[in-house]
Amino acid sequence: MINIDMEYLSIIPATALGYLTFRATAHPTSRIRKRLPNIKTKRVQVFPVVRFKVFGRVIHLHHWFGFSIILILSFFISVGVLDFIVTKGILLGGIIHGLTLPKEHRRIIYKDFS
Repeated sequence: MINIDMEYLSIIPATALGYLTFRATAHPTSRIRKRLPNIKTKRVQVFPVVRFKVFGRVIHLHHWFGFSIILILSFFISVGVLDFIVTKGILLGGIIHGLTLPKEHRRIIYKDFS
């Protein structure tokens, strides 16, 4: 019984690690993010963010959105690294980080101004 409780307590530092990591790397004003190369084609950007341009709109797949899907799936599908409670904590930290950003930074679909 104690081992199970201790395992679930490990989610707390993992969540903090995930939050702090994404705060340092994925925040729109982050110095690290500004230095990352943009990998994109005319309509698709895959790094450091995932964006698609369609019909004059941009669809931005935020890290918190993708992590939410992966975290939900990890409860139903036991596959490799997704089985670890630490991985779930890091995903949860990334989700919390994304949802603490101002509302204008969380928009998924917006007009293409480029």
